Amino acid sequence: MRTLALMILGTLVPLPLESIVRTTSPRRRTPFLLLIIVLVALAAPAAISQQKNLLAGTWQANISKSQRHPNHLFKSATLRFEVSDDVVSMTYTGVNMSGVEESGTFKIHPDGKEHPIPDAPGLAEVSRWAGPRLLDTVASQSGKVVGHSSYEVSEDGKTLTAKISGTDASGAGFEQVIVCDRQ
Repeated sequence: MRTLALMILGTLVPLPLESIVRTTSPRRRTPFLLLIIVLVALAAPAAISQQKNLLAGTWQANISKSQRHPNHLFKSATLRFEVSDDVVSMTYTGVNMSGVEESGTFKIHPDGKEHPIPDAPGLAEVSRWAGPRLLDTVASQSGKVVGHSSYEVSEDGKTLTAKISGTDASGAGFEQVIVCDRQ
């Protein structure tokens, strides 16, 4: 028996197609089946977006597993990601290499389009989901790439690896890999 599975409140509900089709007259069969297909097509993106994104949550930098650049030897860092359909909010807190506590929030738009970075005049970001566990972001200024970051969640969902490269405020290039544990 062929079935049509609908996502209802996060649960797949199989519906036998034969019983749906048999209960309708041959004349009404095609429009009814078309209606079901349209409803599934409209409901699927909403059901997928309601599933928890693996990036969402709080992550603590594991300094011993990370590869930090000598100019960026922060003492601690915590990242919190909130994911919605059109924006990823990343809030960070931590202590920099001078012992000063820093914090902030910025929004990432994973739609593949260029968006200005409000706290950095002249800079823009282009971000996209490169898979269900990987967010990729490129920062540019006047058309020139000045930074790249990727945030990848491990298959088991327990580790976040942030690969960050670019040019810092002093004009020096840097690359680092920050490994974070889910809190």
